[in-house]
Amino acid sequence: MERVIIHQPSRPAGLSPVVGCAAALVWFAILSVAPDPRPLGAPDVAVNAVSKITSLADASARAATALLLRACGLGLLGFLVAMGCSRLPRWQSIIVTFVGAPILAIAAMWANYGYFPISLQIQFAIAFTIIGAATELALRANRTAKLMLVLGLAGFFMWAIPRGVSTDLERSARIAGVQLLSNAEDIPAGDPGFAECVAIAFQFAEENSPAADPVHTNQAAILALGVILGDEYVATLARSAFDGSHHKAIGRLRRKVKLHGRGDLPRHYWVSAALSVLSDGNRSTAVGAIKELMDSNPGGSGFSFADLTADRAGVLLAQRATQNAASALAFQAEVRDGLKAGDYCPPVAGLPEGISREQFQSVYGGLGGERTNQILDEIKQRLQQCRALGGHSEELIEVQPL
Repeated sequence: MERVIIHQPSRPAGLSPVVGCAAALVWFAILSVAPDPRPLGAPDVAVNAVSKITSLADASARAATALLLRACGLGLLGFLVAMGCSRLPRWQSIIVTFVGAPILAIAAMWANYGYFPISLQIQFAIAFTIIGAATELALRANRTAKLMLVLGLAGFFMWAIPRGVSTDLERSARIAGVQLLSNAEDIPAGDPGFAECVAIAFQFAEENSPAADPVHTNQAAILALGVILGDEYVATLARSAFDGSHHKAIGRLRRKVKLHGRGDLPRHYWVSAALSVLSDGNRSTAVGAIKELMDSNPGGSGFSFADLTADRAGVLLAQRATQNAASALAFQAEVRDGLKAGDYCPPVAGLPEGISREQFQSVYGGLGGERTNQILDEIKQRLQQCRALGGHSEELIEVQPL
């Protein structure tokens, strides 16, 4: 009897499409809720490696590292979506993946950021999800290579997610914040309100220093001021839940407190000071400069040397208040003796603002330009006159043109 052998079409080797679909959904959920890797929180090991390979300065290397990490997260999403479509005919798999993966990436960014991504973010998402999908198509028959790549990209991205502050520091910052808000009605409006907020926060820090490290209590005071007078996003960066029950009180206090008669400068000041506590001063200055450069793009508020002055003043205050125990105690005593708003930040009158990117390059020469350096030297001289900053004379900015 003749044996009939039926040849069934071979299926591509690789991980199960069900596994791919499930993994894609899990990764989509992670991208929707996990903080994006940012220059401030980029791991030093990765930053140093990028700096060595590219010869970029610290700030630019941090920005490049953050973009690389985000690219890994988006590329992995495209890779997993392509895995989930592996049983479809190749042309159908390509169409579904190259359309579906970018849509999922944009949806994840929308959920994560709380706003619809801007054009550059959409282009970035499309590019790297397609690269990830194309990589899966190229490796479709190689199970081992696919598994290693998935684990490597996922591990690299998760490693870079900010871990936040210690539980003790978070608790101390919360208590300091409640103490400040409990006195909110008695805080005067305008510049005196700025000085009064600092006095209340650091009085609380001083009262608790005998039982705790004064650096710790000062850090808590700065983080509380960073959330209350700065931005709630400081709590997100610290991986701490923001207490929405204080939202109205915080809003009223922010509208009341000014710095040199302006309501925007306290926010710049305390966000930068808080970022310095969460990382280090140089990174906070770099982030402030990068933020101002982003504002100089179309649709932004424009590059502002006044804002940059407040950014740097906040960083210098945080450095002085948390450098070591002796410096922390000395700063508490100085605040107790009485300081005015002008002792914390110099006047910003006459400093150029609202500068577009084109103007910043053509008129000021960009970061590192002659006119820019002249203005930065003037800002540094103003900062040296501020009593609370202790006459610091460190370099104002260590950021190369992006």
